[in-house]
Amino acid sequence: MTRERGMFRVYRCGLCKNIGYVHVETEDEVSRCSLCQAIVLHESGTVYAVTVQEAQSSVRELTIESQISKVRQGGNGRGLGLKKRVFNIFESLIDMNRGRSVSIENVMRECSEAGIDLGRATKFLDTLESEGAIHNDGVAISLTKEAWTDV
Repeated sequence: MTRERGMFRVYRCGLCKNIGYVHVETEDEVSRCSLCQAIVLHESGTVYAVTVQEAQSSVRELTIESQISKVRQGGNGRGLGLKKRVFNIFESLIDMNRGRSVSIENVMRECSEAGIDLGRATKFLDTLESEGAIHNDGVAISLTKEAWTDV
């Protein structure tokens, strides 16, 4: 049985950079990253939620902020290659889905909202698959073990 209410710590793992949430009883409680099992502690600025829905919303916001921050660090974003942008969109959706595969439909929707032509996005997903970074079964896309290193 999963808890719908309580105290949920929203975190960004210092080791694998996964963004997620976990149920805790107190702020001092030690928890683990859902992806790599690294220890996650209460830190200054840690966000807590009362319901699962609030925690999921906070994870989405943190993921979006993280993506915006990545683009800003790269300057105006123009230097970021299209293949890397498509991969970053896919990777952020994987993060929001707690490491599980995501539907191609969701990836294409996000690419469209980011102003990326769907034909070009599909081409780059095919390229990422041929490079071994992702696995595409025609319905959902997942990261391969090799993808944990930079594309």
